[in-house]
Amino acid sequence: MAYASDTCRSPAPDIDKRLQQQTSLRSLLAAAHEAYASYPQTTSRDDLWRALRLLDEHTARLVEDGQVSPVIRDGRQLQYIPAAAASTAAVLEAWLLGGCIAYSLGDMNRAIEWNVRILRVDRCYVEAMSNLAAAFRAQRRDADAEAWWTRAVHLRPAYWDAADHLFSLLCAQKRYSDAASVLNYVEQNATSSSSPSADFARYLAIVHAKGTLLYALDDHLSAAQAFSRVLAHAASGHPLAENSSEQSLLQLVDHIRSALQARYGARLLLTPQEAQACLNDVFGGELPGLRAIANSQHRQAVAQTTANTLLTLAKILQDAIAAGSSGATGGGDRAAVNSKSSELDAAENVGASSTKTEKTATVATLVRIMGRMPTPHDVLPMYYLSLALHASPSTANNIGILLASLAPALPVPYEHMLALEYYRYGLSLDSRHPHLYTNLGSLLKDQGRLADAVGMYESAVACDPNFDIALANLANAVKDQGRIGDAIKYYRRAVAANPHFDEAACGLANALGSVCGWIGRGCAGIENCGVDSEGSIVTHKCPGWISRILEIVDGQLRNLLAWGSGVVANEYAFIAGEIAMACGYSSTGDIRMRPWLEELERIKSSCGSDEGAKIVELLETAARHARWRSYRDRYIDKSGEPAEYHRPLLPSSLSLPPAPTVLPFHTFTIPFDAVQVREVCRRTALRVSVSAHRYSWLPAEVYPPPAPPTEYLKIGYVSSDFNNHPLSHLMQSVFGMHRESSKSEFPVYGICYATTTSDNSVYRQKIEREAHKFVDVSGWSTQAIVERIVADGVHVLVNLNGFTRGARNEIFACRPAPLSISFMGFAGSLGAEWSDYILADEATVPKNAMRQLDVERNQGRILRHHQVENEDEWVYFEDVVFCKHSFFCCDHRQSAPDASPLNDLKITDTAARWQAELVSRQKMREELFATLPADTIILANFNQLYKIDPGTFLIWLRILTRLPNAVLWLLKFPGLGTVNLHDFANRWAGSDVASRILFTDVAGKEAHLMRSRVPDLVLDTPECNAHTTATDVVWAGTPILTFPRNEHKMCSRIAASVIISAVAIEQDVNKLITNSEKEYEDAAVALCSDSAELYELRKRLFLNREKAAVFDTPRWTRDLEKAYWIMWQQWVDKGGAVTVDEDPDRNIYL
Repeated sequence: MAYASDTCRSPAPDIDKRLQQQTSLRSLLAAAHEAYASYPQTTSRDDLWRALRLLDEHTARLVEDGQVSPVIRDGRQLQYIPAAAASTAAVLEAWLLGGCIAYSLGDMNRAIEWNVRILRVDRCYVEAMSNLAAAFRAQRRDADAEAWWTRAVHLRPAYWDAADHLFSLLCAQKRYSDAASVLNYVEQNATSSSSPSADFARYLAIVHAKGTLLYALDDHLSAAQAFSRVLAHAASGHPLAENSSEQSLLQLVDHIRSALQARYGARLLLTPQEAQACLNDVFGGELPGLRAIANSQHRQAVAQTTANTLLTLAKILQDAIAAGSSGATGGGDRAAVNSKSSELDAAENVGASSTKTEKTATVATLVRIMGRMPTPHDVLPMYYLSLALHASPSTANNIGILLASLAPALPVPYEHMLALEYYRYGLSLDSRHPHLYTNLGSLLKDQGRLADAVGMYESAVACDPNFDIALANLANAVKDQGRIGDAIKYYRRAVAANPHFDEAACGLANALGSVCGWIGRGCAGIENCGVDSEGSIVTHKCPGWISRILEIVDGQLRNLLAWGSGVVANEYAFIAGEIAMACGYSSTGDIRMRPWLEELERIKSSCGSDEGAKIVELLETAARHARWRSYRDRYIDKSGEPAEYHRPLLPSSLSLPPAPTVLPFHTFTIPFDAVQVREVCRRTALRVSVSAHRYSWLPAEVYPPPAPPTEYLKIGYVSSDFNNHPLSHLMQSVFGMHRESSKSEFPVYGICYATTTSDNSVYRQKIEREAHKFVDVSGWSTQAIVERIVADGVHVLVNLNGFTRGARNEIFACRPAPLSISFMGFAGSLGAEWSDYILADEATVPKNAMRQLDVERNQGRILRHHQVENEDEWVYFEDVVFCKHSFFCCDHRQSAPDASPLNDLKITDTAARWQAELVSRQKMREELFATLPADTIILANFNQLYKIDPGTFLIWLRILTRLPNAVLWLLKFPGLGTVNLHDFANRWAGSDVASRILFTDVAGKEAHLMRSRVPDLVLDTPECNAHTTATDVVWAGTPILTFPRNEHKMCSRIAASVIISAVAIEQDVNKLITNSEKEYEDAAVALCSDSAELYELRKRLFLNREKAAVFDTPRWTRDLEKAYWIMWQQWVDKGGAVTVDEDPDRNIYL
């Protein structure tokens, strides 16, 4: 008998009368049991006290009469002294009941006293021990409670109540290892003393609880072994069998999978209704372990325990597979958290809440659990069977997540539709399940149904107002809707709910930065100006949300250095073998393997530092060598002998590396140093690399190289931005101009691969019409796109996205073309082994930002990124194609709205053109700012507000203070930022200066180009420059003043590149490009103080634009075509180079 808490009791009328009428102890026991069972429904506290008193009186008389004798135990067998056997048993039962009654009445001292009476007579009475422990626990005497429950469990391991209570006590004290030891003892010793038919359910529950606890402790292997034993017992029909190894689990999983595939096909795409019925397909309608159990409650308990076990074991495998081999788009538009919230049933989360962790099982552990590397198609059947045994919303949730992860890259794949069904089915089981709403919202967001996604996230938050993942996802979604203020509110709530939620903290920082919400920003990193919690300027390091971001990223980057640690030591032979096969060597003993083996030895002796990245770099170098060798064998040497060009595999124990929380695009405006920028991009690229290597559809050999170019070199352009987007504004004529290359020395054939559907804009139509070939691959899977590029015979593949919204970097990581180059999309290095070149110029990529390799020191070395002289300065992983002029393409001379009107007006001489421009400018100035006095100087910046940092804004305020007749024209980009900037201007410079900051709405492209002529001077943002906007204002003839603040950030130097290629005379370069913040401020004041010089500068810019290199798109295109051919020839000649000294300088100078 154990203490009950809230069991339902039947009514017992006239309890008091019945108690008073009993003369024998047995009859009194029956009446007292009835009274206890009906408390508090029909039995009063007074009735229970009366029962307790009568039991005390009856048992006391029996003791006085010598009717109670000590109990003798033979081992664990009870032996009463024959003369007093019946009365002793009755008295012990009465004392046990009396202890329970005292406990229910809250009299713990009396409960302790009555159970101690029992133990004086029978010191091995485990029920009394357990109840005594419960009374001690109620008095918070946990040590005494633990001692008595431990004794009870050791005496009778199958006394489940004692085991449960002891387990709960230890978990409450966070002594999880001790709790696991208790369950382990019970599991090992309960078999011989328990009855399988009666105790099977409790036994399985104990083993399952042990597995759940071990899972919470991150001991995934031991947890899986425990779960495997539950499944072996439940499925075999031999409940207490001792053998349950990974072999039995593998057999069981294979049986479930085979049975379902036989019925539903290899893809295993079952609807919720089919999943619920799959028990018939797997076990003929009944779990084998249930066949010997008649009791319906026991059958239900076993079924639910088995279902929960399948759920948890499947989740272990699912999480680890996702961490080790999932695909990733690598796009820059990933939400800060678009988290898939997988979970377990609350009923089995014993101890888990206190030990919550993000760790997953390693690939090596997975192999040990299953006996082989499991796949998602092993996990799905486990979830289906779990759902058939017990209809759980958590199981439906996890099935939805897994199905969504299996979906190919199509607009609306069937897997997504099925995942939606499971989420909705789960909600039919529990309409207030926040995880289901959250994941349903994420899937709808992935499908472009943003408004519906917001509704689901709102429902999740309504169910659980402190659900951090739902709050962060809701913030991401409303931010995408342009509701920045609401996004900030939800990010704040997510951070308040979980201060250690890095994704929410970074999302909040980015949202605040986008609207100049600088209060509490702090000052950190390489910046020297910030804002404290009171909104005041600080010029020293100060804690705040920007310093929090740097702390998060620094911690993540340090931890990521340990990724892959120990893999070389454990899989040395495998890695060496993969390299040898890729290089075409007969064995790892080939003399040509020496540099490879030396690198492996260096990695092995480096104590695991950056080991995973070095392994990937080595294997990608081997893959490039294989592709080059294939080309040489087929087209140069023409040996004709069959050969293999093995695609080297990653070691199975090398899991998918985490990516930093901060996306590469965010490095533009966060004050990171060179190492931080480099590593954020590199780690993001590594995740893309490993994901691509794990694609099951990749062929065993590297893709065959294209045939040598005959008439032309084939160039493939991959982009999501062949629509009304700045990229198309800038490059729209380039693809048609490639057609003219057929007459040049460097002919190319351009193929555009559009990864987004057409918006029917004039830009899309022009590119589709003029390109040699235009392929809409927006509805294609990654595999289909890659195979199409291979089939098209592309020589050089161009990445026009990089790490920006809509990127498909996994295409490049699969290496469908021998060479790749990145430009125009992402202003910086991709940090990727799958990106060979970046297009730049000497202004945007200074020498210090490139790898400085000491060739002598690196003789025989393969790894180019790990023996660099300027370790703290370099950023660019790629080799650089240096353009003679600006690398930045601008099509305004062909497509700007004012590119042709001059001809229409028959104005040919420069003086007349300039006078016409002045008239147009004055007219537009009056239209925009009708109330401004004629002598007002208009300063402007047309960037999005996220590019403005506190230090830059403070300089602008000082410029306004020094120029009393000047105004600053900014855009409501977004509108919420205008309030913040006005507030800071008032705080830092006073109301007069603040009143001279003017905001207008953002204009369409053509209108924006035309009104770019209005300002007298455009002030650039030094941390992240104007890019497209810089070409817009220079085309309009408006001077732009810049300060290329950082050598390690291309985004900080593009305006300088544009200026250098736009001005007519060298002196103008020196006037518009400054070298410090002080120079920047002084130059702005000087230019605006000399109206004549500013007038002449504007005139020179405007009249030179037809000749300026930055607007000469035909020349830019010819230079690019030349670069493609040089890249290709270098690859043909030296593409198989392995060591640094074989090809020390791959940079190209046009």
